[in-house]
Order: sequence, then structure tokens, then C-alpha cells
Amino acid sequence: MHKFTHLQRPGVVFTPGAGDPYVTRLCDWITEWDGQRPLDAAIVGAPLSKSSISFSGAHLHPATLRQLFSAFTTYNFEADLDLSSLQVSDLGDVGMHVTDIPQCHRNIEQAFQEISQQLPSTIPCLVGGDHSITFPALTGIQSVRKERIGLIQFDAHLDVRDTAYGGRSNGTPIRSLVENSVIRGEDIVNIGLRSFANSKAYRDFAEQQGITLYTARQVREEGIKPILERTIRELAAKTDSVYVTFDIDVLDQADVPGVPAIGPGGLSPVDLFICAELLGEWNRVIGMDMVCVDPSRDTRDRTSRISLHVLLYFLTGLARRRLAFA
Repeated sequence: MHKFTHLQRPGVVFTPGAGDPYVTRLCDWITEWDGQRPLDAAIVGAPLSKSSISFSGAHLHPATLRQLFSAFTTYNFEADLDLSSLQVSDLGDVGMHVTDIPQCHRNIEQAFQEISQQLPSTIPCLVGGDHSITFPALTGIQSVRKERIGLIQFDAHLDVRDTAYGGRSNGTPIRSLVENSVIRGEDIVNIGLRSFANSKAYRDFAEQQGITLYTARQVREEGIKPILERTIRELAAKTDSVYVTFDIDVLDQADVPGVPAIGPGGLSPVDLFICAELLGEWNRVIGMDMVCVDPSRDTRDRTSRISLHVLLYFLTGLARRRLAFA
């Protein structure tokens, strides 16, 4: 009973089974939306990777993530918190054109415009796809909210490549957001940048736009929590809301073999889990995504499992947020 023009049924749908009555699996909890009940969060897939500047099977990520719903439960042992208190549904995948990348981006923008209009209090959790999807998704959100949105980006790369060289790709979303006045450069914070993965010219561009940059080395030396807390204070002082994008290639190649741009010296999964939980709890955060996971290059779904845990820790924070306002 979809209300959305550009969303299709999820690529993987489970029928809740009659298993152990004392265990709730994610697939028993995250089901298709009935089109009526209010939602705290909504899963949306964007199976697009043709816009990647390097080989990528990231279009497989939404389906792979859903397949893992049967492997994990809703109970966060560390927090002694069961996520099933949240209302979370799967809205399905944004429809993709077979060959027309700009049309795919337009579909994502229009889908997120509709989601923002029809479910204004719901937190969309976007499963990419390559990083190009962040630009149209945020553009759709901004077209409805019309407020000053900040962006926290966890990424090994700046993603400010010039669109004159190849159009909009997974290397251009941040530049596209700034140049199209969706987000101000001074309201963007990038955490986890790695050496030998960027260029001096694009660093200069980012700094000229006022983007705040933190390297992976700074995270190792200072710790992820102080950096994130500083980021939250600074964005809270000047923005109305915040969107979070997790490019999973920010992590070290030893942990995530299934990303197109692997590299050494990256962040640890625990760094991302800490950030995801804190940001899920922050009442300024209005949406998030996880991008650049390539299941075709993965081993035993290692990278997809980490991406799913980023989502689960984010939902842990959101559950705390809802309990605080209950």
C-alpha cells in the first residue's frame, strides 16, 4: 500500500517465522510498511552504482543488507535495550533506470521529497548504492524542510571532484550540495580523511568552502568521541537540523574488504558504532545513509555486516531519543 511514486517493493522480503518465541530477529521486526502506521524510522534502498568512478557492485548492498536481517536480533546487549520498541519499516527501493544515471538521481530526489512530505517525523535510513546518492536525497529533503541543514560525513575522501570531469558521480556529492546551495560549506564536517586518497587541489577547494576536515590520524590521536562532540556543539550553534552520511570506505581495509576504494590506516568499526549511536540520539539528526559497500568484493558479508551494525547502533540512539521524549 505504497503512497510513493518512485519506490518499489524491497528486493528481499521475509515472512515472519514461528521460531523461538523469546528471540526477535530483525526480519521479524523490520517489515514492509502498511502505508498507515506512524514510523520512527524507515529503511530505503538506492541500488545505484553505475555512477561510481571505479568498478563497484554497490547496487547489491540494499538486498544483501536485507538478507542479513535474519542473522541478527533486535536486542542491544551493551545498552540493555530492545530496538523493537521503535516503529521501523522497509519502504523498499527507489526505482532505477537501466542506463540513465541523471534519471536515477532525479528518482532519488523525488522519492525523498515525497518521504519528507508524507512522513515528516520519520527518520529515513538510506542504504546505498554509491555516494552519488547523498546529493539527490538531501536535495529532496531540503526542498521540503527549507531549513539550514548541516552534514556530518564519515569518509576517506573529500568527494568534491569537479563535475565538469565526468558528471555527477560518487566523487562529487559534497561539491554538488555546496554548488547547488543545498548545504553551506561551513555546515559540513568530514571525519576520517586518509592520505594518498585525495588531491591538494580538492583539499584547497574544500577549505575555501569552509568545510571542516578531520583526518583518520587525528581520530587515532585525539579519539573519535571528542571530535564528534566538538562537531555536534559547532553544528548545533548554527544549523536547524543535521544529516549524516557514512561512507564505509572510511574504515580500514582490514575490516572492510567489500568497498571499492580500500586503503590502510582507516577508522575502526567501533569508531563508527560510537558515532552512529550518539548521532541517532541527537534530536537534530533528520536522516542518514550508508554507502559504497560492494558485496561482490566482500568475504562472508563482513562489510555488509558492519554497515548493518552502523544502522543498528544508529537505531539504538534513536530508541534512546524516543524514550527521552516519551
